[in-house]
Amino acid sequence: MSAMKRKIITNPEGGVATICGELVEAYKTEIDEHDQSNCQHAKTEFRVRITASGGPMCKLQCLDCGASIGNAVSKQPDLPKWDMDQHVAYLEGRKTARAHIQLKFIKLQTLADTELFAKTKDWKAEYEAYRRTALWQAKRSKVVRRANGLCEGCLEAPATVVHHTTYANIGDELLFQLVALCHGCHSKAHPEHNEPEFYDNDYLPCFQCRWNSDGIQCGRFEVPTYVALEADGECGPAFGAFEGLK
Repeated sequence: MSAMKRKIITNPEGGVATICGELVEAYKTEIDEHDQSNCQHAKTEFRVRITASGGPMCKLQCLDCGASIGNAVSKQPDLPKWDMDQHVAYLEGRKTARAHIQLKFIKLQTLADTELFAKTKDWKAEYEAYRRTALWQAKRSKVVRRANGLCEGCLEAPATVVHHTTYANIGDELLFQLVALCHGCHSKAHPEHNEPEFYDNDYLPCFQCRWNSDGIQCGRFEVPTYVALEADGECGPAFGAFEGLK
């Protein structure tokens, strides 16, 4: 999978901003169109300009943007005066138009970020709720049994969590998309964030059960936790034999 496109642009209100994804190409298109719309100096006329030393100079001035065109020529009679403000105003207008584009895309990125944050929050809530269901616990037990209770990341520590290698089909996973990991290997698989302790143990209530000691071995039935939580296990994926701490 290719990395998402990113572009750092100037924020006219100060500093810089980053735009991502499809906005990068859209921004480039608008900026290119803006640059290509620069004055082509189609209409010019000779005017008299006063130099820094105070003497007159005859040059072409663009009638659209006020830019100075070409080299000075011999003095000619009855020429109009040079418009000293026109080019300054033109450049300021160009700067304002470019800033408008930049601010537009910064705003679009902010809106996209806000929408993504809201969707992410909803997705996380659904994901966490799913991991508390009997359906998930049954799948979890199958995966840990497949690994014989051993972490498939280091092949040393006991497995404490089942990790999704993809989130493309949450709730309808193929079991090869799930791997049993220990806490340390699960942290390596998710370097982008630190997960809460309860989440990192697949929301097992075993840690609040008076019979359990470590979440790996069921203290009540003296079998591995994943065995007790299997569909035909003594506790089952619905935690039928759970007893809270007293």
